[in-house]
Amino acid sequence: MLDLDKHLKKLKKTLNQKSKIKTTELEDKLSEDWGNSDFVACIKEAANQKVSNDELSTFIYNEIFNDKSLSIIKSSEFKENAQEYIKRYQNLFEKAGALYKKGVFNPTKAENSFNALQKHGFFKCGHRVHLAEEESSIGEDEFNKKLEAINADINGDEKLKELRKKLSKNTEAQALGQLLEKLDPANTEQFLKKLSSSEGRKAFRRELWAYYIHQSPESDDYLRAYEKNKNDIAQIEEEAAQSIGAWEEAVKLFNQRFVNMPFTLRVTEPTQVVLGRTPAKLKFIFSDRDDETEQSREEINTLSHGEERALHILNFIFEAEARIRSQTETVFIIDDPADSFDYKNKHAIIQYLRDLTEHKFFAQIILTHNFDFFRAPEASHIVNYKRCKMAQKEGREISIQKAYGIKNIFILKWKPEFTKSDKILCASIPFIRNLIEYTKSEHDNHYLTLTNLLHWREETASITKEQYFTIYNETFGKTEKPHQPGTPVVKILFTEANLICNSGTHAGLCLEDKVLLSIAIRLKAEEFLIKTLRIKKNNANYWPSGNCQFGKLFGEFKKLVMDTPEIGTLNEVSITISSNIHLNSFMYEPIIDLSLDHLIDLYRRVCALPTPSM
Repeated sequence: MLDLDKHLKKLKKTLNQKSKIKTTELEDKLSEDWGNSDFVACIKEAANQKVSNDELSTFIYNEIFNDKSLSIIKSSEFKENAQEYIKRYQNLFEKAGALYKKGVFNPTKAENSFNALQKHGFFKCGHRVHLAEEESSIGEDEFNKKLEAINADINGDEKLKELRKKLSKNTEAQALGQLLEKLDPANTEQFLKKLSSSEGRKAFRRELWAYYIHQSPESDDYLRAYEKNKNDIAQIEEEAAQSIGAWEEAVKLFNQRFVNMPFTLRVTEPTQVVLGRTPAKLKFIFSDRDDETEQSREEINTLSHGEERALHILNFIFEAEARIRSQTETVFIIDDPADSFDYKNKHAIIQYLRDLTEHKFFAQIILTHNFDFFRAPEASHIVNYKRCKMAQKEGREISIQKAYGIKNIFILKWKPEFTKSDKILCASIPFIRNLIEYTKSEHDNHYLTLTNLLHWREETASITKEQYFTIYNETFGKTEKPHQPGTPVVKILFTEANLICNSGTHAGLCLEDKVLLSIAIRLKAEEFLIKTLRIKKNNANYWPSGNCQFGKLFGEFKKLVMDTPEIGTLNEVSITISSNIHLNSFMYEPIIDLSLDHLIDLYRRVCALPTPSM
């Protein structure tokens, strides 16, 4: 089989040199021209066709049968005037004396050359040209008159002139023009007859392939190697035919699972793919009500990142389904499979990974930085809770630790530890505030009190632990009593924030640490902004009013205090902290994705912001 591949490569290289068709396109071109998808059969048919060695040696397939040349060949100007054009064109070389020379310097090259001289000011400098076999040199006007006289036979006829323009329009057209130039007058009529109809062009294509193959000893070597290996090839093809259904089933599975795509997929030439002769070619079927369009991957430039990821998942499904059929023991390492997908397709991935667990010869290691997806494998019974681990980076070390918070962290951890942990007590503020907003309204007194613990306001520093517990008890139907009830909540919050910053280790998810630090950072930032604005406004009793407090304070600060380094730190607070606290009390993924080290650093920088003097 390796010997067969070696001879195939050699044959393709030779045919490429003779036809100028790319090696990657040769099989498709031969199959198209001979009407047979079997490449070997095409070679055999071409080898058995009789050809005249002499009359075809001039022709290069791709000079004639490319899109641009064919558009000229099929045009009315060519069909009606080509023979007369070629006759007059050939006469130019005799009439022009030493100006034109066949195969070297033709009218198109002459025109391009002298246009370049004119464009670059050659004649304006007083230069002249001396033509071979002429007694004296001539200037621009004399040369143009001479050129007009020589080309008059063609340019004097509008139809021939138009055809000449077409044959000099681009590289491909010029190649066709040069071919016509080289033609023996005796063969011109026969050549034009072959090009005059689709049937004639089809027969001529075959003649050219037959001629190239007759002139290629590599074709005989390839056919001999094929005969030697054909029994093995037949066996492989038989096995491939049996597995085609499985390949199509994989695409069907993809289309069924990934329902939120703007397309469905189809695999073309599955037999050739299984044999390894061609890569898997995907067809994208786009449907819009009754309209349906089909495009190859090469024709599409607008797939989103998520849709591109879906194609990688398809490759994974192909591989997994093949291993299911062969019952191959496999460990799959799956890295962030849901990245860039919407929720419908994330669910499809989870469902497929769940299906894989039914095969005892499969094992999976699933990696992700997406906390929402991290929880899904455990909830879908893909992995046991004990086997859910989280990577924790501390300094230059990375440790793998037991995960928590995968299941309902508010019920399983925060609720039982609310009265035992000041850290959880403070981190619960936005969560309880949202519950009150949803069950009552944002005008409720308890809601307003908790809002004052999330923004630095006139009442903030005086809200006690006892007041907070009253809100907690009324919200959850409890009768808890706080230790040291008169302690201000913000004092507890800042104490806990300092403890987190000074702690040497930060284990696990650190959700309550991150939420607490986020609250503390914004409070410290707003306290700084209010103190600064009091000085700038010369108003010791200044307090902000209305909603969006941090944004309004920061906006005023930037207007009154320009080009100060503090703006960078405050801008970071605005981007990474404020929206997370306000919008994600129930869904903490954005805060989880924030590094605790980053929050500690930001808290320290906010605490160190210098209040300007009067």
